[in-house]
Amino acid sequence: MSRQSQVGRRKSLSRFFTYLSPYWVLFLTGFVAMTLATVARLAGPLILRALVDTAIPAKDTRAMILYALLYLGIIIIMGALTYFQTTTIVRLGLNVVTNIKRDLFSHLLTLPVAYFDKHPVGELMARVENDTEKVKQLFSETGIMLVGNIIYFLGMFAVFFAMDARTAAFIFIPAPFLLAGFFFIFDRLRPLYEKSRKKYAEITAIATEFVQGIEVVQAFNRTEHAARKLDLASREKRDAEIKAGMTEYTTMGFMGFLGGPMLMVLIIKLVAPSVFSGALTVGTLLVFIEYGVRLFEPLFSIGENIRGMQQARVALGRIFNIMDIDPEPAGSGLEPEFRQGIEFRDVSFEYKPGETVLDHVSFSIRKGETVALVGASGSGKTTTVSLLCRFYEPTSGSILVDGEPLKQLALQAWRRKIGLVLQDIYLFPGTILENVRVYDETLGPDQALAALRTVHAADFVAGLPDGMQTELHERGSNLSMGEKQLLSFARAVAFGADIVIMDEATASVDVDTERRIQESLEVLLQGRTALIVAHRLSSILKADKILFFKDGRIIAQGRHNELLAALPEYRELVRLQFPDLETNPETETEEAAETETVR
Repeated sequence: MSRQSQVGRRKSLSRFFTYLSPYWVLFLTGFVAMTLATVARLAGPLILRALVDTAIPAKDTRAMILYALLYLGIIIIMGALTYFQTTTIVRLGLNVVTNIKRDLFSHLLTLPVAYFDKHPVGELMARVENDTEKVKQLFSETGIMLVGNIIYFLGMFAVFFAMDARTAAFIFIPAPFLLAGFFFIFDRLRPLYEKSRKKYAEITAIATEFVQGIEVVQAFNRTEHAARKLDLASREKRDAEIKAGMTEYTTMGFMGFLGGPMLMVLIIKLVAPSVFSGALTVGTLLVFIEYGVRLFEPLFSIGENIRGMQQARVALGRIFNIMDIDPEPAGSGLEPEFRQGIEFRDVSFEYKPGETVLDHVSFSIRKGETVALVGASGSGKTTTVSLLCRFYEPTSGSILVDGEPLKQLALQAWRRKIGLVLQDIYLFPGTILENVRVYDETLGPDQALAALRTVHAADFVAGLPDGMQTELHERGSNLSMGEKQLLSFARAVAFGADIVIMDEATASVDVDTERRIQESLEVLLQGRTALIVAHRLSSILKADKILFFKDGRIIAQGRHNELLAALPEYRELVRLQFPDLETNPETETEEAAETETVR
């Protein structure tokens, strides 16, 4: 094992104990209960010894009954202590894992969008839920059982040694070697456990993706492909687990043979002569046999506990790997005011090294302007607005707000100034009211209703069974695409955004809904700055400035009529969308757009 790996593991354990320290009373209570329960387990064979060596030879029925009652009492006490220990440690484990889940999920929410681009939802859910459950077992089951089994094993050794040191030495000499063997085997199994956990996350991700896209999978008859892909990942997980299981059970079976029949033969051979000579009593032989039966039980359990700890350590490492990822840069804390405008100054961006998406883009937006971004798919429009939202950082160049670098502005304060309206709308589980205000209860129902009225959505909401309290189905499936889009508009209005960013916001709505949206745009954008990405030119003809993107560059910018006269690519785009235009498009485009909208 490398020194770096050892340091990493020690760091993970020390971080884990920071979660444990607030609950040290629970841990100490469970530890004491477990220790007393272990002592009670050790006392049973000793009572049996006293019964055989003292009460039976003396034919003392009363003493026999007392020993039997004492044994029964020990069993009851041991059961009560075990129950108390179990409930206490389970509470400890649940508290610890709840705090880890809270911090892990909170940290996930601070990570940049680029991280989620590379990690499927299913994989992240596996880490949040299943890896933390493995860690919970470390203290609710595995960890405390490991300590209990060690105490039990050492306790039996102490009793053996007190009764017959020579015999104890023969019996316990192999124990350290067996324990070292457990450590060796399970350390070799750790990579297989890690592979199994990764495959589990991959399976979860695949299943999540195909279930979310079940309509597409079924419509294009790709169910067999989905099943094959999931089956392949499942087989790889199975192979890793079979290899680990075969190694583990072969080792445990061999150890069990050594600790079963062979140990009994050894005990009888060593102890029987002393019993026959009178040096040891029959009760002592029974104690040796009774303990001998149990001797390797804690040792095997220790091996199982080590396996569980290995799995928990793998899960813990995966959790802390996520928590070690740097969150989004929060900026220097400079509060954004946005009084003048925004400037993109020679901005370039690459999602992957060598694959340029934006190539030295420069433009400016004055406060209160409406700027439209048009061009072919993949030309860099959406990337531009993503950079403005600070979902990504430019590869080179800078974005300035009132002359200040965007990356130095307080991130959350900047985003509060932006109302983002996307083509692919995500609606959360809950009511329409909760979705409009995105669970922000400082926004009252009256504000939400006013926002719905602004975007002409109040009528359709009023027609729903429970109005704003109507519960939405999964991803809002009980609403039309247009209705969902209107709700996303209402969000921007409800939060009073200074800047409205619309990314293909009307691409998926019908003509009537688009007309209603356009009617509300004048109210929505009044006093606000707007950045509109659109393929439908009817939604941006009145923009103060249109930026035409091509292959990651802005090849022209100006008002609609200016681009129509100067840029053939823009003129062709207009011709394709308004085929009924006559020979003078400069004067007829807006009229055609209005006709298209009415249709």
